[in-house]
Amino acid sequence: MDAAAKRKSQHAKLPVPRIRLKHDSPVGLRDQVQSEISRLISTGAIALGARLPSCRQLAQDLGVSINTVLGAYSRLCDDKLIASRPRAGYFVCDELRIPVTATDDGDDTGPAKADILGRIGRRQPSRGTYILRPPNWQEFRYPFVCNQIDTGRFPIAEWRECTRLAMNRRDLGIWSSDNQYWDAPELLDQICNRLLPRRGLTARSQNVLVTLGAQQGLYLVASLLRGAGRVVAMEDPGYPDARNIFAQLFDEVRFIPVDAEGIVVDDRLRGTDLVYVTPNRQFPTTVSLSQARRRALLALAEAEDFLIIEDDYDCDVDFRTSPPLPLYQIDRSARVIYTTSLSKSLAPGLRLGFLVAPEELVTEARALRGMMIRHPPLVLQHTAALFLRLGHYDALCSRLHAAFERRWSIAGAALARDFSDFGIVGTTGGTNFMLTDPTRQRPGAGIVRRALDAGVVVEAVEPCFFTGSEGGFAFRLGFSSVPAADIEPGLAVLRGVIDDL
Repeated sequence: MDAAAKRKSQHAKLPVPRIRLKHDSPVGLRDQVQSEISRLISTGAIALGARLPSCRQLAQDLGVSINTVLGAYSRLCDDKLIASRPRAGYFVCDELRIPVTATDDGDDTGPAKADILGRIGRRQPSRGTYILRPPNWQEFRYPFVCNQIDTGRFPIAEWRECTRLAMNRRDLGIWSSDNQYWDAPELLDQICNRLLPRRGLTARSQNVLVTLGAQQGLYLVASLLRGAGRVVAMEDPGYPDARNIFAQLFDEVRFIPVDAEGIVVDDRLRGTDLVYVTPNRQFPTTVSLSQARRRALLALAEAEDFLIIEDDYDCDVDFRTSPPLPLYQIDRSARVIYTTSLSKSLAPGLRLGFLVAPEELVTEARALRGMMIRHPPLVLQHTAALFLRLGHYDALCSRLHAAFERRWSIAGAALARDFSDFGIVGTTGGTNFMLTDPTRQRPGAGIVRRALDAGVVVEAVEPCFFTGSEGGFAFRLGFSSVPAADIEPGLAVLRGVIDDL
């Protein structure tokens, strides 16, 4: 074989395992080619120094354009995973340092494995109950899920711009280094001077701790205040994730009933060390704690010497003109610990929240958080601070208030008209409704399953009811993720599903 034929033969032979591309993937073809080749190099499937196929040959093999392969090769060259040699082609770089892990080919016989679950004991976190929804709920025609965002309204251009501003070289030192246990000062400033005032709160930066969602703040506080023989009380029905946390950390969890005025304040709260409430928008019934109950709860806290966790989980999407002030603002004895997040207004997946509390508690919560994660990612904190400072968050909340008020009116009217055989709770200003079958003939879980088959996502609330059985005949629906034009058609489909049960 002459030299020309030999070169042709080498080019014809693909020196890498078959690459399979997904043309329906949200990841572009160029990025898929880059990802697959880098993976094959890192796993040793392509040897160091190996010659890669030409752009033309690989493009033909994969059924893509030459520019797609050329773009992938160019990026791999930029990362110095491969190199281009004039008139020779592309080769895997020889100097790459790729660790090879030895495998154990021995048999599986040996001593018995440790009893991990036995060591954990009865308080296994995986045994907790939660409100479940399909992982792919966004693919359904009518996703009446609760407390999620409408992705069509997410200010992606503004967030992208803030990300670009945050990641300039001048600010690299702000977010790329270890800040020990401290949060980004710019975000603390924006929380104290922009976010809290719009919620009727005043606080200094030393009273604020940034958390990965309000739930982390709840876990931190519960961890600090737990102890042998200590009792925590919470609403029933209530937030199941909070119940799971308390059951993990406290010796006794006391469940207090909820009525049309919110949590019942009576002698059942005596002897407790901590009380967890959602006063602005009770979870999951959506009722607001009355002013009389607020005063009674604070007075009893002072008399009985217990602390209060106030979970204000959806305050920024509350479209009421004058929502009630948080308990934290009217508390005069420093007993209220305020937790909240930006999940319902900005995006749940960003996991940005914060707590406001007396300085000594924040100091301990910061130290405890630091034992786990030191601090939430500073690049995220810096980006969020810019988003707040430039007014994008204020503009977003204003748009959401208008949209949610319209959707609440449409959903409320349709439910009152077509679902009058259910008990309906949905307080003005919220984004969720809870429906209960008074006949107890139609289980909520059954409605949820049948609705999914029809392209409608609603949520069973049985995990929110800790005593009694009424939760088994209830479900909830939210409209924050459903465009206004789809609310009535979606509820019509749901009505048909229920009628067919």
